[in-house]
Amino acid sequence: MNYISVFFILLILSCQSPESSLTPEEIVDKAITYSGKSKLNTNELEFAFRDYNYKATPTCEGMRLERMSKDEPIKDVLFDGELKRYYKDSLVKLADTTTFNYFESVNSVHYFTQLPVRLKDDAVQLSDLGKEVIKDKTYHKLEVKFSENGGGVDFEDIYIYWIDAEDYSLDYLAYSFLVNGGGLRFRKAINRRTIDGVVFQDYENYKPKVKSKKLNEIGKMYENEELELLSLIENKAIKLTSITLDCN
Repeated sequence: MNYISVFFILLILSCQSPESSLTPEEIVDKAITYSGKSKLNTNELEFAFRDYNYKATPTCEGMRLERMSKDEPIKDVLFDGELKRYYKDSLVKLADTTTFNYFESVNSVHYFTQLPVRLKDDAVQLSDLGKEVIKDKTYHKLEVKFSENGGGVDFEDIYIYWIDAEDYSLDYLAYSFLVNGGGLRFRKAINRRTIDGVVFQDYENYKPKVKSKKLNEIGKMYENEELELLSLIENKAIKLTSITLDCN
């Protein structure tokens, strides 16, 4: 190899964007910085979703997640991997299957509201799927799987996140699930707004018009109008309250 060839190789390498060498963890860190969601580690989050009010409170032992009925004195509390239901502050005994369903429901609503900071959970296993263009914008495409230890009741579910390659906003996500016969869902971020320095967004929730198991192709399915709108995921009355933790 002559000196001219070496020169051009070095020139090409020097011109490559440092963004091309980002690890999945670094991409997630940038997405969290954009969202301001790290503030949830020191703030209590309250919001309303459909028939319930929700509250997420950081504690020294982890996040305490609550769901309160708007119509009845019923409260579900998810803490330290266990769900408890209260009626007028009295503990209610639940069947195992009912507990499982409530656990899944409470955790799911809070999970999506706290994204992308939940991508730093210990059970998360990140993989880089390269880049993909959706609606003429380039995205980092990340796959998330979960370890069985700490991955919750749905640890076998698989997620894909599309993070804008320029500003690191989380614009789309999709997931496969096994319960109730299984399926795919695709969500598009809408109504993005900033509250007390934290970015929140709602979602259009889609499913394939024809049942599919090809999660990796669902971005192309969205581009090709092969998805149908299933529902809207809208969080209202969002409120952040600063708290002080003394964990020493």
